[in-house]
Amino acid sequence: MNLVLASASVELRRLTRSGLLIGLLAVFAFFGLSGPALALYMPEILGAAAGTEQLTIEAADATPKDGLALFNQSAMQLGLILAVAVAITSLTWDARPGSSIFYRTRVRHLARLTVPRLAIGWIAVIASYTVALLLAAGLTALFIGQIETGLLVTVGIASAVYLVMAMSIGYLIMALTRRTAAAIATATVLMLMLPLLSSIDAHAIWIPTTLLAASELGLTDLAAPLLSAVIVTAGCIFTAGYVTRRKILRRDA
Repeated sequence: MNLVLASASVELRRLTRSGLLIGLLAVFAFFGLSGPALALYMPEILGAAAGTEQLTIEAADATPKDGLALFNQSAMQLGLILAVAVAITSLTWDARPGSSIFYRTRVRHLARLTVPRLAIGWIAVIASYTVALLLAAGLTALFIGQIETGLLVTVGIASAVYLVMAMSIGYLIMALTRRTAAAIATATVLMLMLPLLSSIDAHAIWIPTTLLAASELGLTDLAAPLLSAVIVTAGCIFTAGYVTRRKILRRDA
């Protein structure tokens, strides 16, 4: 228990001192501000983009769902990649020969060292996202219209589960590669490609990327994708634990 708490404390200090925690808050908060604003002024933006008599673009007035959807769409791109980077860098100690040898020769069960750090990353990312979601909801209610509580809860749960799943995938990639830059690059490409799976109609009901469209669906419609995301998360953590345990000491620079 002491090792678990110590690992969590070290990870919290790392996020704070490295600026990653502030970066998470800043990125998600920016999208929380810009999403409703973009939805509100979209008709004017499209009108200015047309700007000719030959081309006319008409856009309907923004709805509360539009403000939330635009926020989530932006947050689940750059914000998602930053969240995955947080999970990947929680294992950077294993990418450095000195710290890798130090920990591996002193800790019998590495999961007690790695999982608490990942969990702290989950908490930091979900907290940052929640603050931004509430900010987006508040601005949407102020300038566009009131958001239904059920919609807000659905989007919040779906996005939080997807973020946790994405971070777990990045965590597994880092456990496999033990190269920070390579893991971040691979995870970024994978996160950008995952939404393409939603185009497979036969399996769309189970694909976790369906969670990205939570603003258009009900919580009951998201039961299968939520279950799939939980299974993927558990599988990634279990596999990463097994891989980390089996890896030999790193002595290369």
